[in-house]
Amino acid sequence: MNIFLKGPNRQKQILLLVVDALIVFAVFVCAYSVRIILFDGRNLSTLWDRLSWLVLVAVLLHLITFYIFELYSVTKKGSRDWLVLWITVSVFLGFALIAIASYGFPQDKLGRVIAFIHVPLLIVVIYFWRRLFYAVYSKRMPENNLLLLGENSSSEVIVGLLNKYPLMNYNLTGIISDYKDNPGCFAANGSKFDISIDSYVEQHKIRTVVVAEKLKGCPGLKKIFIDMKFKGVQVFDFPTFYKHLTGMVPVLHVSDAWMLFSHQEKSFQPATYLKLKRLLDVIISLAGLIVSGPFFLIIALAIKGTSKGHVFFRQERLGINERPFTLLKFRSMIDGAEKETGPIWSSSDDTRVTCVGRFLRKTRLDELPQLINVLKGHISMVGPRPIRKHFADRMAEKFPFYRLRFSVKPGITGWAQVNGGYSGSDEGQLEKLEYELFYIQNQSTFLDLLILLKTVQTVIFRPGE
Repeated sequence: MNIFLKGPNRQKQILLLVVDALIVFAVFVCAYSVRIILFDGRNLSTLWDRLSWLVLVAVLLHLITFYIFELYSVTKKGSRDWLVLWITVSVFLGFALIAIASYGFPQDKLGRVIAFIHVPLLIVVIYFWRRLFYAVYSKRMPENNLLLLGENSSSEVIVGLLNKYPLMNYNLTGIISDYKDNPGCFAANGSKFDISIDSYVEQHKIRTVVVAEKLKGCPGLKKIFIDMKFKGVQVFDFPTFYKHLTGMVPVLHVSDAWMLFSHQEKSFQPATYLKLKRLLDVIISLAGLIVSGPFFLIIALAIKGTSKGHVFFRQERLGINERPFTLLKFRSMIDGAEKETGPIWSSSDDTRVTCVGRFLRKTRLDELPQLINVLKGHISMVGPRPIRKHFADRMAEKFPFYRLRFSVKPGITGWAQVNGGYSGSDEGQLEKLEYELFYIQNQSTFLDLLILLKTVQTVIFRPGE
């Protein structure tokens, strides 16, 4: 699962974050100390007078660039070359941002000495810290033994997920396929057991139990699982474990009751959060339009010079509560692309896409005019992608809970966009909906900021379709 500080890898991510912050702080202070002693000829006692708040800004900016370049993803381990490359790029980018931020701290001049010490030293230390972390993580971290109750389609999905996420450290110890409400009789992995389930859990050092079927008519089993939970064993129902592992809601495997009663402790859209979100939307969209203004002219000339039709593509989409609005994008297809076909999904090899349009899609520059929609309040920076009514009606007939995605304002980017691939099919739309329902249930300013950072990561590592 890619959400930061969530899921089974939370402690490992926190460890990486804390140690990274300490390393950046120490390296930055070390670079300043060398300059003060060797080049300025001053006493080290003047160090704290020279640093001020810039050192904390430096730590924050480096942590942000580390996140953008996937250095907190503990679920995938790349090669040494990959690790060196992304650490190097992230450190250089982080220091460039620090240099820009230093103009707000005129008493803290960075200079070439700080750069020549800080950048290479930080690259080396972070690299060896990551190597140490992965070595300990892959060899010495104890496996989380997991017991699965149920032999049905849900349990098959769980088995597939455990194979898909091997670095999550879950070890499927057993599958209970037959249970009678008798503590001394059950079947696991095709064998009969005459001991109680709690004894089996204790013998096999089970730390996680996933219940993939309903426990109707099994009050004894419910009591056993309640006792286990209070003894420290994690007990999940299938939808919650699926969400915990993937950052998605299993739409086809949840009931109305689960959707109704999950997350009872929080409001999905608290008023303070909505006001702050709108403030961020206005600030980011205004800044984005100012910075990207020159690109608008260049892109417009390129579109007009290579194909007939308007520069902007306007299309009616559904916003919050299914209210229609006109979405703006740079035109990337030939004029009148749907005259003969009607509404159809676009594909990665779509022949209707122009040569300039293909570049705009790969770089996602075709999305820039949507900043105008954000400023007008039609959409947000973060939220489910706005969809056309034709496809919305079709998807609502196929997939349960589909219209819940319209309970929040759509966005330019979102949890589905930064985690899933291109969704130009009904199956892709189902996966997208699972991500969107997770976002709706877990909305927060923190999650929105992480999605915006992950959008930068997505633009760098995954070109558009």
